[in-house]
Amino acid sequence: MSSASEPAVYTAISFAPVQGFIEKSRKLRDLFGASLILSYLSAKLVDRAQDLNFEVISPGLLTLKEGMPNRILIKGSTALDRNEVKNTLIQEWGNILDRCRTWVEKRVERDDYHWAQKEDEKGKLKGEWERWKSYAWEVFWGYGDTVKAAMEDLETRKLKRDWIAINWVGESSSLSGADAIAWDGLGKESDRPWEWSRHKESVDQFYADLAQASGGSASSSSDLGKFLDPSERLSIPELVKRLVTRYDDIGKHFGSEFRFDSLAEMVRLPQPGQPGHWTGWFMGDGDKVGDKLKQLAENPEDTQPLKTFSDAMRQWGSDFKRDFPDDLGRVIYAGGDDFLGVIYSKSPDQPIAEQQALKWLMGLNKQWETHGQDITVSVGFVWAGHSVPQRDVLQHCREAEKRAKSLGRDRVTIRVLFNSGQYVQWTCPWDYLDILTKYRDRNGVNTQEEVQKGSQKRANWNHLYSDWATLKARHAIRLKTMEGIEVNKQIALSLFDLYFDDAGRIFEAERLWDTLTGDNTPSAIVTWIDDLIQVGWQLCRNFDR
Repeated sequence: MSSASEPAVYTAISFAPVQGFIEKSRKLRDLFGASLILSYLSAKLVDRAQDLNFEVISPGLLTLKEGMPNRILIKGSTALDRNEVKNTLIQEWGNILDRCRTWVEKRVERDDYHWAQKEDEKGKLKGEWERWKSYAWEVFWGYGDTVKAAMEDLETRKLKRDWIAINWVGESSSLSGADAIAWDGLGKESDRPWEWSRHKESVDQFYADLAQASGGSASSSSDLGKFLDPSERLSIPELVKRLVTRYDDIGKHFGSEFRFDSLAEMVRLPQPGQPGHWTGWFMGDGDKVGDKLKQLAENPEDTQPLKTFSDAMRQWGSDFKRDFPDDLGRVIYAGGDDFLGVIYSKSPDQPIAEQQALKWLMGLNKQWETHGQDITVSVGFVWAGHSVPQRDVLQHCREAEKRAKSLGRDRVTIRVLFNSGQYVQWTCPWDYLDILTKYRDRNGVNTQEEVQKGSQKRANWNHLYSDWATLKARHAIRLKTMEGIEVNKQIALSLFDLYFDDAGRIFEAERLWDTLTGDNTPSAIVTWIDDLIQVGWQLCRNFDR
């Protein structure tokens, strides 16, 4: 650590891939494992910097290992050596790989494993596991005499990639299509893609034995309850993400935060005499965090704003995960400004209702603002049918979040995903999400007598949905120019005003359409209303008024 008389040198550190490592996850267990591995590696880099007497400016809350971000900023009398960073990353990642490989080899007995380095090959030839140990991560490093200079140096150096591809042989895994299937014959000299068919029986048997050894072949009402399905084919990184969630065997060696509680209690698939359950999946990310960090680094003499910001965001993530209602579902991870969770029922005969999920979603932005920092959040929310594979649901979550970002940030994209794979979606800024609750049914208005008795009719979205569909079918409402006839918003706005307490007139008077749609054109406005009606009818037609 630099003394008061010594000039300070700041070092900014990052590594990749992060999003790619997380996104290549077929199950929530894999995604959880990926998040924990990334947090663990970041924490080890922070620990190493402290061992070398550097002051850690960001991230904050260093005692909280879970959700540790991969961007690290430290201060010292000199820059932290880049090789120190890279060697620490390789060593700690290698410890995880070694533990997982050893676990498999002890429990799935084979005459000979070809996928790792032999004793007589050390220093001469790397096996598949050793290649993943050495070449899985890119390390980025920059330094300067101010925080801003270090950050800018880091971004400049990112332009020069630090990545070596692994030239694998054999058949690709069923998820990525780019990495070889992990099995005992991987790395054998005779392996060639055109010879793969003759190994199929051996691979099938290997995964059947691996599933049995891991308890994954047991029947379950939920695919979340299986650790490994015998039909899965995993690459080495995918297998590692799965194995580190075995806390008693592997995860306990890396920290208590590696404990993964099974989600087998989540009901999705149909039960005898019951329909399948819909579930809600949400993925969020803080907006322009990089720009915010640069802004906080403007004053070279004061790093406290950066520390305060990092502490606040990491504390929010910890509190958000801890305080999420147990009867509503679970937060899978919350790394501060990014999070993922699922809303689901634990009861076979009591599914989560749409209004429960939507009520929680409407309060999410207020909860986000409790961190007290000047930063907004964009969220993708997917209400998914029971038979949509988790892998597809997670992809839709990512797409919905990206859509919210691309349409202006500080908003949510709600996507209703049907079992067929089709979906409807609507994107809305947080401040106007309550438009869903302002619906009024002109054909079902409560009489004064009913109000006095405390009786209330349900808001019948069927009327609006039917009126809108009829007008579209007769081309009175168009979503795009057809046969030379331009989109006219007047009829759409009139119907919108009728059912939503003159909301269209208010939006026009206050010039809010740009904010709502990002494009104040008739086509954008009509499409936004169409999306609202499609999603609103799916989620709100059973709401009490």
